[in-house]
Amino acid sequence: MEFRSILLILLFTAGIISLFLSVYSFNFRSTLLIKYFRILGAAVAVYAFGYGFELTSSTLSDMLFWSKIQYIGISVLPGLVLMIAICYTGKEKWQTHGNLMVIFIIPLITLVSRELNDFHHLFYKTVSINTASPFPMLEFERGPFYLLHDFYTNIALVITTILFFQFVIRAAAFYRKQAIAMLVATFIQWVGFIFYLFVDIPWNFDINPLLFAASVPLFAVGIFKFSLFDLAPVARDNIFEELKDGILVLNLENRLVDFNQVCKKIFPDISKQNIGLNIRTNLGNSHKINEILSSNISPQDEVLIMEGNKVLYFHLSVSALFNRENKKIGTIIIFKDISLQKNLMVKLEKMASIDELTNIYNRRYLISLSEIEIAKTKRSGRSISILLIDLDDFKVVNDHFGHLLGDKVLKVFTRIVKESIRNIDIFGRYGGEEFVVIMPETSPEKAFAVAERVRENICRNPLKIGDKQIHLTVSTGVFGTAENKFLAFDKLLDFADKALYKAKKAGRNRTIIHE
Repeated sequence: MEFRSILLILLFTAGIISLFLSVYSFNFRSTLLIKYFRILGAAVAVYAFGYGFELTSSTLSDMLFWSKIQYIGISVLPGLVLMIAICYTGKEKWQTHGNLMVIFIIPLITLVSRELNDFHHLFYKTVSINTASPFPMLEFERGPFYLLHDFYTNIALVITTILFFQFVIRAAAFYRKQAIAMLVATFIQWVGFIFYLFVDIPWNFDINPLLFAASVPLFAVGIFKFSLFDLAPVARDNIFEELKDGILVLNLENRLVDFNQVCKKIFPDISKQNIGLNIRTNLGNSHKINEILSSNISPQDEVLIMEGNKVLYFHLSVSALFNRENKKIGTIIIFKDISLQKNLMVKLEKMASIDELTNIYNRRYLISLSEIEIAKTKRSGRSISILLIDLDDFKVVNDHFGHLLGDKVLKVFTRIVKESIRNIDIFGRYGGEEFVVIMPETSPEKAFAVAERVRENICRNPLKIGDKQIHLTVSTGVFGTAENKFLAFDKLLDFADKALYKAKKAGRNRTIIHE
């Protein structure tokens, strides 16, 4: 088989493969990266086919025609490769309209100058047919626009190689194979281009279409062959653009494949550097996602996330992700913000558990919390005490000064009690002017001391009405259990009530402990 036939087979095969991969990319979601790859494959195909037809030509006019066709692809190849590197390595800040114009202005100049070379001869100074070669080949003298394109191509490939090299160094292990494929593809292009410029190749044969065509499959490997990238387009097509919830996509090894911008708002510390990492083990114990997913979560669960002093509630939905063959390829985790509904429920629960006037626990919720605390005491074997406090002569205050003042008295009283007890103590309104304080891990003697402090603070804080003062007093019954002794709430209350009765009978304004 003659040399030209071998070259033509290689060139047309290279063009067919490049065109096939370009068309095949339509199976994936049209991200910027995929779009640039798609155009790259088509441009390489135009280059390879055009050069192949140039080599089949026997007249100068036919050779120049196919040369013009080639430059439709040649002119944009360096810019496309550079844009692929920018997209692939996550240089979002570089993807501006201004930078796009800068990157493709020289390719535009190259294309126009080549197509109009017959009028200015600044791309090819001279053209002729090389008759010394085994078959007729185009021979030319490079002009200034040709040299400008060579300089631009070299700069673009150098920057591309540097970007991919840096990416390989910092890439997660799961990503490194793809990144190396991209680096090798670029390196082949750059080395081949330098070789073409500075090495005396027989008959000035152009090796670049073959080398660019060889890089296209490597780019394909880096962009969409590996399962990580197969997964991302499927996930995005299904739900990414449909929901406003936070979305995480994991592959079968629990490695992070993708996430949306809403998810980044929920987890500000997540970044593209986390992609490819095992989300349950490699994000660090302090990472919010790791904290949530390392726990045993069900397919439908609720989680809370602290954002400073603010608590956010999310409904967590975990679903399997299947491909078109119904084969499981990953997991989608959706975070739906239910903070508004949850906070509303909390408010409703608070309204159902809080005494509206005094803003402390009402009778029903007081009893419920007390029973829970008593159950804890039973398990721990520790002591617990109860105070039953009654405002002395409160009916007289109501009858003499009115219910509005009576309400004010109750508010002042509850404020003083709150200031006199601990945060862990349970304080609620039992009924009318009777109030209960449950004191966990407190002996009767200590509870008595607290009751006395409450009584003294009440006495020292008379209620002022104009020029008059209303001196308030309280009577308190105290009862407490010893360690390892358990009594139900109603029994504790009964003993405290008996002590309160004694305090009232003894003249009020006093504390009695039930023995």
